[in-house]
Amino acid sequence: MHSKLKRSLSFLLCLSMLLTTGAASVFCEDAPEESAASEEAESAEEADSSDKEDKEEKTPRTEDEAFELMEEVDSNENLKLYMNTKENTIMLEDLNTGEKWWSNPVDLQTSNAKKGQKDELASGMTLIYASPADRATTILNSKGKGKTKMKKSGKTIEITYTFSDPGITVPVTISLEKDHMKLYVDTAAIEEQNPSTVSGKLTTDLAFMTTFGAAGLEEDGYFVVPDGSGAIINFNNGKTGLKTYTGKVYGRDITAVKTQKQATVQKVSLPMYGIVKGNSAMMVVADKGDACASINSYVSNQNNTDYNSTYFDFELRTQDEYLMGGESSPLKVFEKRGIRIPEIELRYYPVSREDKSDVDYTDIAARFRKYLIDEKGVEDKDLTDKNSLYLDIYGATLKKESVAGLPVTVKQPVTTFATAKYILECLNGMGVDDMVVAYNNYNNDNIGEKIADSFNPSSKLGGKSKYNALSEYASANNIALFPVVDNQQFKTGNGYWNMTNTSIRVSNAYAQIPVFDLAHGIENKYYKSLSLFTPASYDRAFGKLIKSYNKKNVTNFSFGSLANTIYGDYGKKAVSRENAKEIVQGIYSSAKQSGSVLSDNPAAYVLPYTDYITNVPLCSSKFDIFDADIPLYQMVLHGVTPYSCTAVNGDADLDIASLMAIASGSNIGFDMVGTEASELKDTKLDKYFYGYYANWVNEAAGLYKLADDVLSPAADSTISSYTVSEDGSEITTVYDNGYTTVVDLDERTVKADGKTYKLTDYIGEEVIGE
Repeated sequence: MHSKLKRSLSFLLCLSMLLTTGAASVFCEDAPEESAASEEAESAEEADSSDKEDKEEKTPRTEDEAFELMEEVDSNENLKLYMNTKENTIMLEDLNTGEKWWSNPVDLQTSNAKKGQKDELASGMTLIYASPADRATTILNSKGKGKTKMKKSGKTIEITYTFSDPGITVPVTISLEKDHMKLYVDTAAIEEQNPSTVSGKLTTDLAFMTTFGAAGLEEDGYFVVPDGSGAIINFNNGKTGLKTYTGKVYGRDITAVKTQKQATVQKVSLPMYGIVKGNSAMMVVADKGDACASINSYVSNQNNTDYNSTYFDFELRTQDEYLMGGESSPLKVFEKRGIRIPEIELRYYPVSREDKSDVDYTDIAARFRKYLIDEKGVEDKDLTDKNSLYLDIYGATLKKESVAGLPVTVKQPVTTFATAKYILECLNGMGVDDMVVAYNNYNNDNIGEKIADSFNPSSKLGGKSKYNALSEYASANNIALFPVVDNQQFKTGNGYWNMTNTSIRVSNAYAQIPVFDLAHGIENKYYKSLSLFTPASYDRAFGKLIKSYNKKNVTNFSFGSLANTIYGDYGKKAVSRENAKEIVQGIYSSAKQSGSVLSDNPAAYVLPYTDYITNVPLCSSKFDIFDADIPLYQMVLHGVTPYSCTAVNGDADLDIASLMAIASGSNIGFDMVGTEASELKDTKLDKYFYGYYANWVNEAAGLYKLADDVLSPAADSTISSYTVSEDGSEITTVYDNGYTTVVDLDERTVKADGKTYKLTDYIGEEVIGE
C-alpha cells in the first residue's frame, strides 16, 4: 500500500505541475529525473531572461538621460547645482565649459563592477567605524549598508547618512558658492551610540563622494597629486596590478612610533588634488579638517571597476598598535575621547581657460595659488630680478669621546661662527651677492638635544661675540641669516621634562623617537631615543624664544621641522593634529609680526607666514602608479614666495639636480659644514658627509651665477607652461611674462632669450655626470 500511495501522490503532483505550467510533455513516475528536468528548464528560462536583461542593460545610460532626473538647487553666473533624491546623487555644472561633474558615474549599472562594488560606486559616503571591544574596524558604504536621506533646504542640499548597525548618523550639507561647490560637515552633529563605552562604536574615518568626477574607460585625462614636488596619474594607465595611491596630507602622525624605519617618501604639503579632462578641470581642496585628511587615487581595473577616481578621506580618530607580553601580533587601540576635528570642508573649484582651450596641471597650480592668496592670506611678494643662493650650515653636534678611559658625550663644533663667516666671505668674493642662510644647530640647548626657548649661541661655536660678527657681516652684504631652532625632539633639561612634556600615544605610551640604522632600517642602539615634544607646550617654548629674539634684536626666525611635521598628543592634554596645526599657525604668526620667516619645505598652513622657503623637493615619491613628476609645488609659488630646492650637493647627480631646479624656477641650495667627513663619524650629522665647504664653494658660486643669468628675468612671474619632451631629455618652461627657458639634460645646457648657457661654463667638468 505504501508503494502505491507514493506512486499516486507522484502522479497527482505531476498532473498539478502540468496544469499549472501548461507543459505539453508527460513525465514518467521516476520523481528524481522529473525534478532534474524541471530545474534545468527553469534555469534555462532564467538564463534566457537574464541574457535579455543584460542585453537591455548593456546600453550605458547617457549624461542627458541622467540629467533628465536631476532637480536644480541653485545657480550663479558660473555654476549650477543639481540633485537627484531618488538616486541620492548630485551634479555640478560648469557654465563656462558646459562640463557636468557628477558625484557618481551615470553609467555604473552597466559597468563590469560586481554588486558590492556598484554599491560603493553609487555611495555618497564611506564610513569606517571601530569596535574597541573587538579591536577591529569595519567599512560601510552608504548605498549598501546605510540609509541616505537627501532633501533641498532653500539653496542647500541637506544629506543625512544613517548606519543602523553601528548606530552612527552623519549630516552633510552641500551648497554653491560664487566659484566653487562646498561640502561641509559639523562633526559635533555626528551621532554615535555609547561612544564612551567598551561596547560602543567609534567613527574613525569618513570619505565623501569618492567617485566625484570619476573617469571611465574611454576618457582621456589625468589626476594631479601634490606628492613631493607633484605627480600625475593618467586615466586608464594600465597599472592594474599595483597598489592604489594614498598620501597622508602633511605626513603621517609620528606619535605612532614604528619599530622599523619606514620607507622614505615625500610629504604631501598641499591639501589639494586636481582632475584634468580636456578643456575642463576640477581642483579639490580640503579647506577644513585638512590636518586629518588623506588623498586616495586609483585607476580603472585596479579595484575591479571601470573607473578612475581620486578623493579625500578624513581620519576623525587616530589609532595605534602595541604588543602585549607573549603576543606576536600587535593589538589595535583607538582614540577614546570624542571627535576633536571640529569641521570638515571640501571645496570643488571648476577650472577652465577663457579661450576654451585644453587645460593642464599649470592651470590647477594657478587655481590653488589664487586660493592661497585670496582665501588664506599668502602675500604675493615683489620678487623682481630676485635670485639667491640658499645655504644650510650646520653648527655643532654631540659626540662620544673617551675621557680618562670613560665614555663621555661632548659638544663637538662642526662649523664655528668664524668658519661660517669665512664661507660667506668666500662666496661673496666669488660674486655671490645675494644669499639666504639657515644656520642649524647654533643654539647651545638644541646642540645638547634639549628644548631651546632663548637666543643662546653656543660657546663651542664662538659664543655671542662671534655670532654677532657673523650677523653683522650678513646684514652688510645682502645675506639673510636665519638662526634655526628645532624643538620637536628632546631630552630632559632646561625646564622641560620627558615625564610632563612628551606627547602621549593613543596606546597611552610616551612617544619616543628612535634613531634608525641607515643600512638595516632597525633601531640604532648607539643613540638613545628622544622624546617627542608635546604640541601642548609649543606656546610656552616658542613664545619665550620669540621674546628672547626680540630682546636681542634678532628679527629672522626659522623653526626647522615645525614647518612640515605635525602630530598630536593623545593623553590628558588631548591635542589633535587639527589643534596642533592651529597652535603652529599662532607661533608663525607671532614670528612674522616680529620679523622675517624662513620655512623648511613648509606645509600649506605655514605659507601665509613665510618669507623664504628652503628644501622644496625636486621629485615625487616615485610610486609606480605615477606616470610623471611635475613641479606642482613650485608652480603654485613661483613669483609669489621665493624658494630653493633641496641641496644639490647632496644629490648623486649634482648637474641633473641643478638643471631640474632651474627648469622649475628654483633657487639653488647647498648643504655646508666646516669640517671633513671623518670628523662627522659617529654623530647624527654623519649624513652630511658630503658637505665640506671647501669642496663646494666654487660650484655654489658657479651655479648661483647660472641661475641668476637664466632665472632673474622671470623671478616675479608665474609659470604658465611646463612641458617635458617625449624622451624626457628636454624641459620647456614658459612664464607669464613670455620669458622661456629650455633645459637640455643630455647636452647640459639652458637656452633662454636667444642665448645658450652651458653648464660647463659655470662648474667644473669633474662634477658633471656622463
